[in-house]
Amino acid sequence: MIRLLSPASLVIVCWAMTILLAAWALSDVGRFDLVPLLMQREEIDGSVFGPLGALWIATALMAYFAGDLAGRRAAPPLRRRRVSGVPLERAARLTFLAHVAILFVTLGWVALTVAQMGGLRTFVYLAESENRALRSALLDNKLFVGMRLFYAALPATGCLAAGLLAAGRGGQLSRQGRLMCRIVVATALVALLALPVVMSQRLLLLQFLVSAWILTCIIRGRIAGLGKAAVAAGLFLAVWILREAVTNPTLDRPAAEIGLQKLLFYFVNDLWNSFAPIEADLGRTWGVLSLNGLLFLTFTDGPVTSMMSARLAATEAYRGGGEFSMLTAPFVDFGPLGGALFIAGAAFVFRLIWQRARVDLGWAAIHAQIGAALLFSSHSFYVTHQNCLFSILLIVVILRAARRGPIAQRMPPHLPLAPQVHPPVHPPVRLLPMPGRMARPDPGLIGVEHAA
Repeated sequence: MIRLLSPASLVIVCWAMTILLAAWALSDVGRFDLVPLLMQREEIDGSVFGPLGALWIATALMAYFAGDLAGRRAAPPLRRRRVSGVPLERAARLTFLAHVAILFVTLGWVALTVAQMGGLRTFVYLAESENRALRSALLDNKLFVGMRLFYAALPATGCLAAGLLAAGRGGQLSRQGRLMCRIVVATALVALLALPVVMSQRLLLLQFLVSAWILTCIIRGRIAGLGKAAVAAGLFLAVWILREAVTNPTLDRPAAEIGLQKLLFYFVNDLWNSFAPIEADLGRTWGVLSLNGLLFLTFTDGPVTSMMSARLAATEAYRGGGEFSMLTAPFVDFGPLGGALFIAGAAFVFRLIWQRARVDLGWAAIHAQIGAALLFSSHSFYVTHQNCLFSILLIVVILRAARRGPIAQRMPPHLPLAPQVHPPVHPPVRLLPMPGRMARPDPGLIGVEHAA
């Protein structure tokens, strides 16, 4: 059952759900009457859903599965089935410290914005009535360059803390370590439940919930926590409905109906973004879309984006809301052949990471972030987004620092040290007399009879 969390399985779930729900929303317009209205608002229509786009989606999926199969053949066989490799106590402490630093920056950013806007009452009023203005004010009030990566890393620390809790169930994590991990999970959840109300950051909440569940299942070696997964799904839907009710005040409908129909519209919009560029005559953007996060983290996105500004502007007409999907962004960047090769190469890497994730906690945490991104890969190429890449980088830094601790900390505290082995001490050998012969005296018994 754990294979259901492999990269190929998550891609199948994502795209099957996207295609089926989008087809359902478009085929029953009488029931979902808000979907055409939202499509008109974003200036998209159903005429792009043609055979050429469907052919490319099928080709891209076959390229992905070909790369996944190649990675499966190239990966060495698993020699053990238990996830290990990290000193849990030190990893828990470092995760807690990194999480506190992230929360400190995030809360300072929000508190400074509240003070500049005239107090908490004005902040709450704008959150209810002028949500876009509030979001712009927050974005314009960044404390330093790259500050948004800090609160975008909340899913990383929350996911890692959940994994450490799962790995330390057998007593390998002290009571203090478990308390620190629980604090990290709880505060990450609260922060990511609050941020989507004022910022359009629901993907961060989804990334945290899905990645924490995936990592927990990998560590336990089975699909576990289905009840908690259902509660997490309910929390995400509640936040989604609340956000849509706040940002769509002109729609005279119950909040639940607005939120659910807007969710169906997003599936239609994501599928439209995947189909629309296929028949368009667009110039190649050579990796700006597929590798934008890597360009951002290496400070090369500015010059490259300026060079491709005209071509990037031309792609705007073929995007409704959001970004191009994982299957379409490589097509726009590199064309049909280059896009298929890029997708196959990415699948190859994801499969190798998945194989290592089965036996190593660090690789398992990395796969959890990738797996969460693959589960909404029809929405964007989030695996290469700077938020996802920074989360992976933070996990790597924390676990590498944890492994550099003293050797004594690397041993699980419940395992005793090996006892010292001494040579056995044998009692003195007493020679018994043979019949008809005089036995030699035992040296150890000389003088005993005289003493007696």
